[in-house]
Amino acid sequence: MNDVELKNNITEMLMSLKISPAIYGFDYIRKAVEFCKKDSKLIYNITSQLYPKVAQFYNVKPSIVERCIRKAITISYENGGLLGINEIYNMVIYTNNYKLTNGELISMLTEKLRLMELREEYEYKRTSNDGED
Repeated sequence: MNDVELKNNITEMLMSLKISPAIYGFDYIRKAVEFCKKDSKLIYNITSQLYPKVAQFYNVKPSIVERCIRKAITISYENGGLLGINEIYNMVIYTNNYKLTNGELISMLTEKLRLMELREEYEYKRTSNDGED
């Protein structure tokens, strides 16, 4: 998955969660997921490493990044948008009975991207090995 595909996939997921591109949190979440996809250790160090990295990219303070992501999740939760997680994963894993934390949402989106990439690799290997028997 190249950078353009990665960005497009994240954008589609955020839109399915009813997170509007018009709010800062949208861009911050997208960049956070991009960073986590490229470096899986960041998901375990959200406050100390991920927020500062996103903040540096956008030239803002880490506290602003954290607050804007939280606000985007709150808006999505209030509009029932977090139920879009079920569409992303094609199964019921969320029932809108609690608001996801920043880390939970970022890790769920990152994990879905990893699963998509694994599926692509599997499909590629399967189709390239079909004629080799």
